[in-house]
Amino acid sequence: MECEAISNGGLPVYGIVLIAIGGIFILTILVLELILLPKRRKLNKELKAELLTHAVITGGSSGIGLAVGHELISQHCKHITLLARNENKLQEAMETLKRHAKSIESPTIISIQSVDVSDAAKITNVASDICSSGNFPVPTILFNVAGASSSAAFVDTDYKEFDRLMNINYLGSVYTTRAFLPYMLTKTAPTESFPKAIVFTSSQAGQLGIYGYTAYSASKYALRGLAEALQMEVGRENISVQVAYPPDTDTPGFEEEQIGKPEETKLISDTSGLFSPER
Repeated sequence: MECEAISNGGLPVYGIVLIAIGGIFILTILVLELILLPKRRKLNKELKAELLTHAVITGGSSGIGLAVGHELISQHCKHITLLARNENKLQEAMETLKRHAKSIESPTIISIQSVDVSDAAKITNVASDICSSGNFPVPTILFNVAGASSSAAFVDTDYKEFDRLMNINYLGSVYTTRAFLPYMLTKTAPTESFPKAIVFTSSQAGQLGIYGYTAYSASKYALRGLAEALQMEVGRENISVQVAYPPDTDTPGFEEEQIGKPEETKLISDTSGLFSPER
């Protein structure tokens, strides 16, 4: 026995159903566009403004750290604090950023602090000075950018180089985050309960091991484990933890890395190209 579609005035039932579904879909889009999405956009804008209250950047005197400073000024971040070892370079970076802020009429206030992030005692004191001075709000974003790199075959890598890279790339981020985090926690700063973020700067070599990077890759791999464990602890405090994995970037550190770089490492690195810090 053949089945025929039941019709209503010549229009099959399934046609009526499709029209009804289409109407519901269009109505849903209209509700999102006119009611829900504007509220979400407004909320996102407010959250972004709160997040861009005070950014602290390690390695802020050059390379990726300085580029982050430029971008934050373009986003009209209220306060930026640059941390690095070389005070002269910090002064130059601050003047560069001030000129940029003036050129785009950004209200960003920029300050600097000279410190070695791999020295736990010194970075702890600096964090205390910044967060307890009353001159700036509690940091809302912490960018751990300071780092170093070198490359050599494993058997040609000096024992001290493993210590050096781990101290700067991993422990430098650990010490800095440990120093600033107590001030960022909402339970210690109830009036500063809006969102905050911690960013760790790893590397492509922190995602997979690469020839010649036995010391460097290990120090960058460690950051992922730190970030994942830390996120479980601070997520409920409205703090997000992120890891960036930049490719080879044209920075002073990259130039130093070329000294003694194995040919195999160069060939592998060339396959991904060289990027500018601004990208």
